Amino acid sequence: MKLFANNNLLSLKVDAEKGTGPEIAKKYKIKGFPTTIIVNSRGEEIDRIIGYLAPNFFLKELKRIKSGKNTIPSLLLDFQSDPENFSTLFTLAKKYESRGDIASAKRMINAILASGFDSSGVANFFSILYQAREDQSHELLIAYAKENSGSNNVQVALSEAMYFIRKKGNENKLEADIFLQLISLETQNTPTMLNSFCWRMSQLEIHLEIALEKITLAIENAENDKEKFMFIDTKAELFYKLKEYDSAIIEIEKCLNFDSESKYYKDQLAKFYMKKTSSEIS
Repeated sequence: MKLFANNNLLSLKVDAEKGTGPEIAKKYKIKGFPTTIIVNSRGEEIDRIIGYLAPNFFLKELKRIKSGKNTIPSLLLDFQSDPENFSTLFTLAKKYESRGDIASAKRMINAILASGFDSSGVANFFSILYQAREDQSHELLIAYAKENSGSNNVQVALSEAMYFIRKKGNENKLEADIFLQLISLETQNTPTMLNSFCWRMSQLEIHLEIALEKITLAIENAENDKEKFMFIDTKAELFYKLKEYDSAIIEIEKCLNFDSESKYYKDQLAKFYMKKTSSEIS
């Protein structure tokens, strides 16, 4: 990979939080890290690679981009020659979406809808998704999920809706209900996903009994001891929010037996004992 990069690229590593980094990240609308932007000599984006890829897959992507396959310039040429091709329009929409250019993504999706070739309903969903993102609104997405319960896009719709609701921060019950719905839709939730749900429920203090069941399942399926005791800490917090202080203390003491030097676990234990004492006095 290093040989390919040296022969074909002029590489520049940018810290998005220092120097000119924030300005560059803003210019190319970079929202997640790491992100690799491939530009031409004029600084115009050709393509991008979002997130970490193993070296062999990263090299494969670089070679694809060098060949011109499915890059923005090549897709635009395909679009000019066949402006109603579903694959070209949809791939362009996804490219624009990854660049944060939702207006251009919407134009591609609207072109698909206008062509009448959206038999699978994919473009219709993305039209709703992009509109919801522009409006920062969850209503369209929740309505889509209700009306299209059998669609593969329901989980994406609910995830995006939950993000908007959490961002606004004023509809805790709705957020909790949607998160529960997402957990229920997935037949094989990872232990980490279950823990995320349970910890969020402990913060919102909603669906605590359900969360207690889910975190027990996560603990049973933890991949290693570090993960296991992180989940046990969540279980302790759930007991704490349920005012079952003795149970919370038992669980957090398990964590301290695993890591006796953890200040966080010690602080949790002190918090639980303090609340237990004050509740006994009152």
